[in-house]
Amino acid sequence: IARPDDADRAAKAGYAIWQAGEDFRREVAEMDPNLPPVGKTRVGLHFGEAVVGNFGGENRIQYTALGDSMNTAARLEAANKALDSSVMASRELAERTTLDWWRPMGKVVLRGRSQPVELMEPTPHIDADQRQAVSEAMELFKTNRADAITLLEELYAQNPNDKALDNLLHRLRNQGVDDAYVLS
Repeated sequence: IARPDDADRAAKAGYAIWQAGEDFRREVAEMDPNLPPVGKTRVGLHFGEAVVGNFGGENRIQYTALGDSMNTAARLEAANKALDSSVMASRELAERTTLDWWRPMGKVVLRGRSQPVELMEPTPHIDADQRQAVSEAMELFKTNRADAITLLEELYAQNPNDKALDNLLHRLRNQGVDDAYVLS
């Protein structure tokens, strides 16, 4: 069953799941500083067809979603750790949304795959001008690698706590214009 706003719903839900996880982590830490830290929530978002239903037996409920798009989303979720990010989407999903909160985060070859995926990060918490500046720098990277990296370094200097942007800079410094970073 498809709806015209499926991509928007998925992106908003994914971001809300991450935010709820972060809120929970903070609440637990404030409740009792002696408790071990709660694990970090990470989300991967991709758009495509999936088979959804109960794949358990008659006496066993195992409601799940299967398919290549689900596999890609799971690999994006896992990639967050290596990318120092929390929520990562494929360009396929981001381009289907009406949301203006995306910033490009380069191309990666996901673990177990051979073709690169263009990454987009939902960043409603970041100023629109900064998202636009990252988009412009990534476009410039295709023709002028050095100037693009300089622009991104300037943005990072303004936002030194942005680990995902720092990770992007590291990846771009170590790859050519047409290369994709390979996650292992």
